[in-house]
Amino acid sequence: MVTLMVARQVSVGRVGAVVGRNVGALRSGASYWLVLVSGFFEPLLYLLSIGVGVGALVGRIPLGDGRVVSYAVFVAPAMLAASAMNGALAETTFNFFFKMKYAKTFEAILATPVRPIEVALGELTWAMVRSSFYTAAFLLVMAVMGLAEPWWALAALPATMLVWRSGRRGWRCRRSCGGGRTST
Repeated sequence: MVTLMVARQVSVGRVGAVVGRNVGALRSGASYWLVLVSGFFEPLLYLLSIGVGVGALVGRIPLGDGRVVSYAVFVAPAMLAASAMNGALAETTFNFFFKMKYAKTFEAILATPVRPIEVALGELTWAMVRSSFYTAAFLLVMAVMGLAEPWWALAALPATMLVWRSGRRGWRCRRSCGGGRTST
């Protein structure tokens, strides 16, 4: 009932304006591009150091179905999930805090007809776009390095959106369930 009431009040145009503001910030200068590019290189460097570097020490990994794969092929999907999660996490934590505390971006946005729920949905949409950018670039690198079949990599792109969503849901459960503590 509450969800239905909130959904009626949300304007897709105003949510799009919040996303458009983030796109405008992306176009505004090199500083935002550096943040975007650095978020791509972090999992790539992990893949090279862990997958290739440690993989030279570990060797090949036997799978449950009898196949044997290199350590880089074994660890690449985990790096893909980390890339998707870190892209959205960085946008919804550090950048959000900066916009709220120092840049006062949300105060300026809320001085317009945009409602707080529309700001939240716009920021979450932008986080998904940013996460998709990281994931697509990482999948391209995986395909070029021969760590994934190109068609499977293309099919994995929508699945990475579920990784981010389930991670957010798990965080919400830990928060509402008492911080992960069990009662005795």
